[in-house]
Amino acid sequence: MQDVVVIGRLIFFAWLLLFPQLLGVLLFFRLRRLPTWLARVLSAVAPSVTFVFLAPIFLFAGIREAQMRGERCGMPALAALTMLFAGTILELIIGLSVQIFIRASSRTKLVGRHE
Repeated sequence: MQDVVVIGRLIFFAWLLLFPQLLGVLLFFRLRRLPTWLARVLSAVAPSVTFVFLAPIFLFAGIREAQMRGERCGMPALAALTMLFAGTILELIIGLSVQIFIRASSRTKLVGRHE
């Protein structure tokens, strides 16, 4: 049973990282009518902003659980804040990488083909 919980949490954290990236790519294709630089900047920053608003809902739930168990240490809050900071930086790096990939593949006409 312990393995199922661990696998479920790993899948959940993978979803927490992949969902904002999907949102950023979809936003880029939606903003194609804007100037290219603006669409790329907004699409690269959108995943990290989405992560900042989405992750605390789930990461800070552990703090409430620790408080209910009677733990008065600040380490769960520090761990959640560190995960939020690291995840935001990771989302920004991945978002920039995805935009670079879309730019490179659009030059070879693999992505964004308009017929």
